[in-house]
Amino acid sequence: MRKQTAIFLAALSWAEPAIADEARVHVTAGAAHAVGGTQQREFGAGGGGSATVELAVGNVFGVQASGGALVLAAGSAPSDPNVAKQSTGSAFMGTVGVRYRPLGASRVGGPWVDANGGLAQTGSEGRVAVDAHVGWDFRVAEKTRWDVGPFVGFTQIMQSDIAFRPDDAHIAWAGLQVSMGASEKPRAVQPPSLGEKPEPVVRDSDGIVTVQDICPALDEDGNAPEGCPTPEVKIVGDRIVLEDVIHFEFNSPKIRRQSTTLVRKVAQLIAETPSILEISIEGHADARGTEEYNQHLSEQRAESTREMLVSFGVDESRLIAVGYGKSHLKVATPLADPRNRRVEFVVLRSREAAGPPPAPSSSPRVASGKRGRP
Repeated sequence: MRKQTAIFLAALSWAEPAIADEARVHVTAGAAHAVGGTQQREFGAGGGGSATVELAVGNVFGVQASGGALVLAAGSAPSDPNVAKQSTGSAFMGTVGVRYRPLGASRVGGPWVDANGGLAQTGSEGRVAVDAHVGWDFRVAEKTRWDVGPFVGFTQIMQSDIAFRPDDAHIAWAGLQVSMGASEKPRAVQPPSLGEKPEPVVRDSDGIVTVQDICPALDEDGNAPEGCPTPEVKIVGDRIVLEDVIHFEFNSPKIRRQSTTLVRKVAQLIAETPSILEISIEGHADARGTEEYNQHLSEQRAESTREMLVSFGVDESRLIAVGYGKSHLKVATPLADPRNRRVEFVVLRSREAAGPPPAPSSSPRVASGKRGRP
């Protein structure tokens, strides 16, 4: 199994720099049977399983490395009396391959297909092996990453042309896959109806839930309850300056609960400053991942902040969400520093301001069709 282990580790080291999502683990178990040729008659039913680590490298693709085994029971005796009856057949496999999800790699559940190649150890011989599977995942429960679903597959183990019986082994599979799948991405927040008092919301794996943190509310004076810190928020020039950054989950637009009070404080400042006519919410990502992925993530973070401000009562017409990707790092590091996963607030128009605001250092992309900074 040394060769299979080497393949497995090499695949992980190659895929690591390109990942744009959490690693996923898949465990399969199923029934198997040889099909076609002499193996179908000389081997009986059996089964096996595998363990796979997958790393997403784009919107619909992931690279993966697998290790597994299968066992087939002994079947009927060969039709040729000069050939000894087969005993129980077994193979240990190590493969690398790709997984494709037509609905998107970040989608929870749904169909998938993979294709792999590697080595199979059958007895004392090492053989080239290829396999492919098709399946459908279903999320087990809310607030989890666990998926379960059926799959069917096919494995081919190559035989040498100089072997006594050079026929390749063909094995059909059917079984169940259990996976630690993708984190559920937040769904859109519905703005409150006219005249309706908005409820504070945060994003969670089951969509939108009411905020229930340790320090959930500010008093009438804008201060946090006793024992809870009051975040400092103030206007300096054309910016709303925060004492802390609004923290996001790693690789997600989800605002951490510890930052809910800070977002509420920003909403209160905007509401109490009617001279502010328009504010740009500028989303930023950390240095981990591709330019394209981080650009999209920063736009999502700006939009999720915008939606939370609207839920706290800010008129949505005063807010614009834009994204800068990883082009404006707060902390210069190639690592996943949470201080770089942030949003910043720029006052674009106010009653006191004369003339247009200065242009940004680089053009942002606009989240969800909202306008960017001029």
